[in-house]
Amino acid sequence: MAKTTPAVHRYNDQLSNFTRDEYGLLNCVDYIFNSDNTINWRKMINKDYLVRNREAKGSADVDVSTLPDNQLLILLAGIKELAQIRGYVNVDYEVLQAQPDYVAVKCTIDWLPNFETFGERVSFSSLADAHLDNTKDFAKSFLMAIAENRAFIRAVRSFLKINIVGNDEMGKTTHIDKTIETATAATQPIALLQKTIDENGLTFDQIKARAVQKKMVGAETWTSPSDIPPLSMFSIISAIKSKNKK
Repeated sequence: MAKTTPAVHRYNDQLSNFTRDEYGLLNCVDYIFNSDNTINWRKMINKDYLVRNREAKGSADVDVSTLPDNQLLILLAGIKELAQIRGYVNVDYEVLQAQPDYVAVKCTIDWLPNFETFGERVSFSSLADAHLDNTKDFAKSFLMAIAENRAFIRAVRSFLKINIVGNDEMGKTTHIDKTIETATAATQPIALLQKTIDENGLTFDQIKARAVQKKMVGAETWTSPSDIPPLSMFSIISAIKSKNKK
């Protein structure tokens, strides 16, 4: 019989801890419960991901754990951590509107079943927008990424009944999460279109020919993907995905 090395033992131990029990809870997490035995997701937030909002009074050095919810903001990293602990199988984004000065996004999360949902998988959606009047500084140039993050944050915190506003939901917050910047390039319309084209083995000429056939405005003059207006890009992306689902 082959001998198991200590390294393999350690790996197996770590793997077994990162599994869920019959109640849908991670074995490696110490959960905090409410009096009704549901999980208190608010208290599950790591205080390293909580910051004072601009209206909070008192010393800037105050322990954030002592502040009321209405004086706090959650960083995007904290929302992501909570979502991973709760467990989900899919996150889907639907662009409802995309213009140079306004973007609206719907985020739907398919959550893993646990005892709180009576063992049933649950889908939960939230809406968010970003425009020139509710963003500030560099964020005005990255409306798609801002709207995406806001929709995700709202879907997580609304489902988990957390009343602290996400940092990225604030229009004029001075504490901008740098994870927005790293996600920006991949969430711009032209990047999403190019990714969809590549994943489906299509070419620009095929896309243009179909757009001309559909009588999309200005399609005859397109010479590259960058010539396609953002709204048309999302229409094309949606059409490609819908066709592949059939």
